[in-house]
Amino acid sequence: MIIGIGSDLIDIRRIEKSLERHGQRFIQRIYTEVEQARSENRAARAASY
Repeated sequence: MIIGIGSDLIDIRRIEKSLERHGQRFIQRIYTEVEQARSENRAARAASY
């Protein structure tokens, strides 16, 4: 078994477009409740995901 911690590099513009297109459905499908709570109130919401 491999256990690790990592960071993914993403294009923030793609996240912004997905948030605009799919809204809450996208967020609930992709992110954990902890990630959602941490990111929801930030000014740069898409970048915080």
